Amino acid sequence: MSVQVVIDVAGDGGLSAAASGDAATVLADAFDTAREALSTLPPGGGILFRCQETDAPALTGALTSLCRGLAREAAPLGVRVNAVIGKSDVDELVAFLGSPAATMCTGAVLETV
Repeated sequence: MSVQVVIDVAGDGGLSAAASGDAATVLADAFDTAREALSTLPPGGGILFRCQETDAPALTGALTSLCRGLAREAAPLGVRVNAVIGKSDVDELVAFLGSPAATMCTGAVLETV
């Protein structure tokens, strides 16, 4: 199994959080953590954003953009960046995305119900 850094993204991501800047603060923290991890991960490693706030459209939409943008930046370094969004147990998806079976998967945002 390759090295995978899991970053939990949680907080209010509704319209009021977007308007007040709270959602931006949560995403900025996740971005800072991901950039720090990116500087230390070896090729073949991965960053996974895990968000269980599915009723937070501002947060999940922005997280999708963050994931895909960072995946483009990390690809030349051989590092994968993905996200899992959902209320149900996501441990199996986290394990899959950290396994050799997912080495070609980057920029993916997987949603569970």
